[in-house]
Amino acid sequence: MQELGWVEGTNLEIEQQYADGHAERLTDLAAAMVSSHNEVIVATGSKAVEAAAKAVHSLPIVGVSDMVGRGSSLARPEGNMTGIALLYDEIAAKWPEYLVAISLRTKRIGVVFEAANPAQLQAVESTAKRLDQQVLTFPIEDAEATLRTIDHVQHDMTDALVFVSSPIFVANARSIIDHVRRLGMPAIYESRILAASGGLMSYGPNLGKMIRRAAYYVDKILKGAKPAELPIERPTQFELVMNVKTAKELGLSIPSSLLAIADEVIE
Repeated sequence: MQELGWVEGTNLEIEQQYADGHAERLTDLAAAMVSSHNEVIVATGSKAVEAAAKAVHSLPIVGVSDMVGRGSSLARPEGNMTGIALLYDEIAAKWPEYLVAISLRTKRIGVVFEAANPAQLQAVESTAKRLDQQVLTFPIEDAEATLRTIDHVQHDMTDALVFVSSPIFVANARSIIDHVRRLGMPAIYESRILAASGGLMSYGPNLGKMIRRAAYYVDKILKGAKPAELPIERPTQFELVMNVKTAKELGLSIPSSLLAIADEVIE
C-alpha cells in the first residue's frame, strides 16, 4: 500500500482481526468489521472468504482464495467481491505426481485436508487413481487435530503425505514440519514456507505475491472503483521448491528431471 501512496496513520487505517484457528469466529469477526466504519474488507483463505461473503453485503470485499470467483464470471465479478482466485483445485492434481516422482516406492498416499474444503481432495484422488495409488484421507479441523493426525499415521498404511492447501498449515508450519520429520515420511505442501521450514517439497502459487497483489484492488476501490469493475485475477506462475537436505534425511535422491524444473532448491 505504501508503494501506491498510502501511509498508515496518515491517509490509511488498517483494522486486523484474526480467528486464531477458530473458524467458527470468522463470520462474527467479519460482521464486526462492517460496523467499524471500514471502507473495504480484505479476506485471505477459503474460510475467511466464505465468512466475509456471508456476513458482509454493504462493503467491497477483496478475497485471496480458491473460493474467489467460483460460479461467477472472472471478467466481471458478481456481487461485492473481487480479488485473486488461487486455483488450488487445479494444482492439487500435481501433488501426487511430484511425490511419486521423488519417492518411487510410494503406493499409498495419505491426504491431510480440512473437512470443510473437500474440492482439492477430489483432485488429488483423481490423479492418485490415474497413477494407481491408494488414498487414505485424514480430515482435520484445527492445528491441534493436524498434529494428532500426523502422530497417528501408520507406516503400514501410508507411504507419503499430501497436505492440501490450508492457512492452518502455513500458520503452524514449524510444528507441523517437526512432527512430519519425526514420522520420517515424504510429504508435499502447497506453500514454500513449509519447504523452507524443513518440509521435503512444495508446489503452489507465491502466496506473498498474491497477497501483495490484493493491495492493487484495495487501492482501486478506495479511489472509487466497484468490485464488478475489477476482474478477478489468477496466478500465472507456480513455484516448485525442493529441500535437498530433507530428502537426504529421508534417504531419497531427487531426480535430476525435478531439480531441472524446480524454481528453488534448498540445500
